[in-house]
Amino acid sequence: MTARRRPTPEERDAIVIPLRPRTEPRWWEEDRRRHLRDRPEFCPRCGGSIVGDGGIAVEYWEADERIYHCWCRDCGWAGNVVPVSRMIGHEPEH
Repeated sequence: MTARRRPTPEERDAIVIPLRPRTEPRWWEEDRRRHLRDRPEFCPRCGGSIVGDGGIAVEYWEADERIYHCWCRDCGWAGNVVPVSRMIGHEPEH
């Protein structure tokens, strides 16, 4: 029995694995589009841009709730933004 020789790093870099063309849509495509549509664009504190090089917005979930953890490069604010479709509040007496 002969031992198998490990490929050198140069040989590993030269290995090309052909990818099968995908014709069916990827299952996460709808989530990706919804994330890009609903993510916060502006900082709640200073109004600076969060998209692009202005900061970051990462989406995560707790149960059925979508939460965006955001960071603003302009003012350094970091916090969570939660989209809501309806809010019921109260108005204090004057």
